[in-house]
Amino acid sequence: MHKFNGIAIIICLFLSASVAAAQTQEKISRPLEYKGYSQKLYSDYERISKYVEMSDGVKLAVDIYLPRKGPEKKSFPVVMEYTPYSRAFANAGFKPLEKTNGKNMLGGRGAIVPMPFCFDMNLIERGYALVIADIRGSGASFGSRIDLSPQIGKDGAELIEWIARQEWSDGNIGMKGGSYMAISQVLTAANRPKHLKCIFLMVYPFGYHDLYVGGIFNRGFMSSFSELLWTMNMNEAKSAGGFPVMSSAPVDDEDGDGEILDEIPLDLNKNGSFTDDYKFPEDPADQPKYSDGFQRTHTFFLATKDHEKNIRIIDWASGAAFIDSKTEDLGVAEKLGKYDGYSISPISRIPEIMDSGIPVYHVGGWFDAQTRSTSIFYTTAKKTNPSKLLMLPVYHIMMSPYLKYLEDNPDMVSRGIKTETLRFFDHYLKGVDNGIDREPPVALYVMGKGMRTENEWPLQRAQDTKYFFAGGNAMAVAAGRPGKDVFRADLSHDSSFGAGKGNRWKMYVMLYEVPDRAEFDKKTMTYTTAPLEKDVEVTGHPVMDIWVSSTAADGDFFVFVSDVTEDGKAVLVTEQPMRAGFAGLKDINKMIRRGETGTEVLPKLPWHGYEKADYNPNVFSGGKIVNLKFDLQPTSWVFKKGHRIRVAIAAADWPTFPLNPAVSPNDNPADPANIIPDITFYRDAEHQSGIILPVVAE
Repeated sequence: MHKFNGIAIIICLFLSASVAAAQTQEKISRPLEYKGYSQKLYSDYERISKYVEMSDGVKLAVDIYLPRKGPEKKSFPVVMEYTPYSRAFANAGFKPLEKTNGKNMLGGRGAIVPMPFCFDMNLIERGYALVIADIRGSGASFGSRIDLSPQIGKDGAELIEWIARQEWSDGNIGMKGGSYMAISQVLTAANRPKHLKCIFLMVYPFGYHDLYVGGIFNRGFMSSFSELLWTMNMNEAKSAGGFPVMSSAPVDDEDGDGEILDEIPLDLNKNGSFTDDYKFPEDPADQPKYSDGFQRTHTFFLATKDHEKNIRIIDWASGAAFIDSKTEDLGVAEKLGKYDGYSISPISRIPEIMDSGIPVYHVGGWFDAQTRSTSIFYTTAKKTNPSKLLMLPVYHIMMSPYLKYLEDNPDMVSRGIKTETLRFFDHYLKGVDNGIDREPPVALYVMGKGMRTENEWPLQRAQDTKYFFAGGNAMAVAAGRPGKDVFRADLSHDSSFGAGKGNRWKMYVMLYEVPDRAEFDKKTMTYTTAPLEKDVEVTGHPVMDIWVSSTAADGDFFVFVSDVTEDGKAVLVTEQPMRAGFAGLKDINKMIRRGETGTEVLPKLPWHGYEKADYNPNVFSGGKIVNLKFDLQPTSWVFKKGHRIRVAIAAADWPTFPLNPAVSPNDNPADPANIIPDITFYRDAEHQSGIILPVVAE
């Protein structure tokens, strides 16, 4: 009997050890994969909508999502999104659900639809409270703003500390979001609110060089974005910038009937806007009307009227041609305050971010318009701030046809982002020891190989390899015979691709096919290698190093690097424009407040100053040969054996970018008055034109 008991005990111990081992094996924490550390505990949420008053009296609209139907808990760690795009929308299609508070098909309750890019049920299910706030001058918030201004960060810091004081908050607060919602994080974190523990930034613009790419105004994005932002901020119900717009959800149910749609004033003239139908509050008698006929204090109407004082971003950005352009020079200082490109750029906040030491997770897209900015922020601040970098093969909206082209699962991006936000917040807000702070800090999707972790960016083992331009439109790693090539510029070149006419620079215009530049390249000067004898991995920052002259006084150069397949497709890999008038190289540390902070900007890429004094509108006059050295958007791409590497150089990318005034004063590629320049590329001992590629050996 005792023997049997002993055997039973041994078996139980063995089984317990096996179960424990199995449980241990089930714990996985690495980039894009997370298991065994965090469980779904809650299946529902409670939404609370309210106003939070700032120190200057402006009230901001805030939605709070608290986990429900799970373990009883009074307080939670909190993740905040801080947006100019409306924290939630009121959708008339869901009117029958209003009083029932029933779930709708867009992830909300009743007629309320949470902003899809901000709402995160994955976090709520795992015991996080979620706060989504409307930036002043947007959604249902009061006030007005100039975009990118420091006031946004001051408000954000006040909101963080307000959250920390609420009974449903345990005082551990993080922020997340992409694009503008990443900018709002940077501006907020720069104020160093005590309870902000970490920030999760995705695909973000960072300064002058993102509005004026290579010194050329990104009109294709800025014009449509400005229209979209204005329409959303005015709570209009119509299309703008290619998107249908819904009104933001009002905060207050003023008549207490359980419905929110009837808090939106009637649009009497049916033009999509309700603010132009009434003279209230200037004329107290002309008050807004509502679908139920009841009178109100008009909270939502008055908040929206405040937004009329917003400054359209296109109105000031289109005139700020230089990084030191001042609002005084533009004649808008009275409305905007005194700013220049240095002071209003999010990148100018890096020193405060570095002083705070706050952990930062950076997510970038290889085909985003701001890939370079992601690299610069990560590399510059990683010594002072616990930092992670994740690079994926996506455009600005975190979608891409490249995954299908690379025969990978397109869902890996959305799943991966959810995984990484959870791993990051679990560690820094809940204190979970999941190893995210000890693993290699860089995770790259190497296009042609898949995910790979690295210890640094850029890669130290990458060898800068120059591919020299040669005769016959060739390109090779050895310089060829001296010579020069003349190219007659084609001002009609347009990189927009596919049915939606999208490209990298338009950012939120979706491409459904991988751009094939084979036909576009016929309007460019091209240099192409022979078929590769083995795979060539290019990971890092390619740099153009060319010597050119032109029969025009100035000119723009749009460079495209493509992978030419065996069947003749020219698959776009990376690109960058450059205005020749900014040819001179400057100290990249001056990118941040003219270098006054002493911050060392990394990596050491070519920087052209972009101040007014740096620009020479007659850079080519007198037949001068000019060296243009500038970096392209970083990439990680494997050119396969048998494929060829191509560099294509265009003189225009119209209408995304306006034409250089030196060749087309009226910005029209068909204008007979245009100067169609002959551009000469030099390739001799003194002028060895080519491209420098960071090649990673097997």
